[in-house]
Amino acid sequence: MERVKVTIYTDPGCPFGFNAQLPELQLHWHYGAALDVTRRMIVLTERSSSFAERGLTREMIAGNATRLRATYGMPMLTDPPERLAATIGGCRAYVGARLRDPDRADLLLRALRRQAFSEGRPLDDPGTIRAAARDAGVGTEDLDAWLADPEVEAALREDMAATRAPAPEALALAHRLSRSEGGLRYSTASAVFERGGRRVVMPGFQPFAVYEVAMANVAPDVERAAAPDSVEQVISRAPYALATAEVAALRGIAIDAAREELEHAGARLEPAAGDGYWSA
Repeated sequence: MERVKVTIYTDPGCPFGFNAQLPELQLHWHYGAALDVTRRMIVLTERSSSFAERGLTREMIAGNATRLRATYGMPMLTDPPERLAATIGGCRAYVGARLRDPDRADLLLRALRRQAFSEGRPLDDPGTIRAAARDAGVGTEDLDAWLADPEVEAALREDMAATRAPAPEALALAHRLSRSEGGLRYSTASAVFERGGRRVVMPGFQPFAVYEVAMANVAPDVERAAAPDSVEQVISRAPYALATAEVAALRGIAIDAAREELEHAGARLEPAAGDGYWSA
């Protein structure tokens, strides 16, 4: 069976990308065997800056983080950082893994996001990227080689160019795109679903229901897998520790109910940002 090609535009330093892990996890659970997913790096910024340089304030950043945490329930710190960290280093590391060790690429992206949003470590600090690499099982020598690899750099620049060339369907919803260097680019969590000449473009952060509509339009013959029957089923299949909100989303229950089920199942909690991550 021809798989559905899904291209997701994201960045390890974007708070929306951090929270979009929820619907993306649901996408993989319900349709994973039918998907061929490629994540392309946006690179939100190539240099670190103060809030003032970007026309922002600490209060604005804190308010946005508080709203996202209240809405989605992910373990996300709400205290603003000292500066806006460049994200290009984290993006480069991910592209390196995508090219050289694809089985660990998504693990690395996950670890980078956790470092940035649950641990509060800046992505422009090489120590942050090294810590994420260790968590993903990537050796320091491999990481350093990727970061210095001209082919990785070229692929990263291709990602940036593709991000800044939205499809006509995305341009029709320009309010769901972001401005970049005088033009428009895909905003974080934008995705393109393609199969057999059919295409659905999903600009911007969307709830899982929109992912389902995209799948139904490009691959109506693909069967949607049922939701998990238990938290044990969820954590036994997950390749990494999951936030309470992620387990809740897969189970289709409230976060408090998911926490109770996880505790009853004897799952292990790693506290982070007022909540934490669960594993078997």
